[in-house]
Amino acid sequence: MSDVRAVRKMQQLNNLAAMVTELARPGDTIVDFCSGTGHVGIVLAHTLPDCQIILIENKEESLVRAQRRSSELGLKNIGFLQANLDYFTGAFQIGVALHACGIATDMVLEHCIQAGAAFIICPCCYGFIQNAVKFTFPKSKRFQETLTSKEHMILCRFADQTAVQLPPERRLIGKHCMGLVDLDRAWAAETHGYSVQVMTMEPESCSPKNNMLMGRPPQRTAEPAG
Repeated sequence: MSDVRAVRKMQQLNNLAAMVTELARPGDTIVDFCSGTGHVGIVLAHTLPDCQIILIENKEESLVRAQRRSSELGLKNIGFLQANLDYFTGAFQIGVALHACGIATDMVLEHCIQAGAAFIICPCCYGFIQNAVKFTFPKSKRFQETLTSKEHMILCRFADQTAVQLPPERRLIGKHCMGLVDLDRAWAAETHGYSVQVMTMEPESCSPKNNMLMGRPPQRTAEPAG
């Protein structure tokens, strides 16, 4: 990883860790979905020693590396599960995902809502969002009254146009489209009693995909962990 990319990754992790710390309570189980090699989960395990962190990843090689890194740091409050998101079951209080691609974001949202858990999710790969067996888009009633499924897919394609190589005007359009796609997700979650915010990571330059969705279920307040 280059120095520039490492700085950006640290900035992304700082944003997620700050939001999780705001929501977490001692004794919480926090699930890091699509955990990869454990960047997010390991930071959370170190930052929140009174919480149990579970990393879920489908790729064995990535999970083995995460386990090795965790062991080297002597972390005791962390667990690992190799599984596809479709097969995950279990109780937890907070779900986290950094750059969950396409409908993986919606799968994480579904797991969190079913568990009544808070969520902090940074979506990615908007251009890969499409209707599936479990999901149809748009998701919220208000967007369904405004956009057809085809128009929503076009919106998602534009939401992927945020690469730094693109002209500023085009990136700005992409950012607005990202906001609309995630607003649809937020409004859909709010029908389940959630309070949801669509935010931008700071600094914005930490990633072309710099949106965050933070959702609180009805029973959870913003009390910080111990």
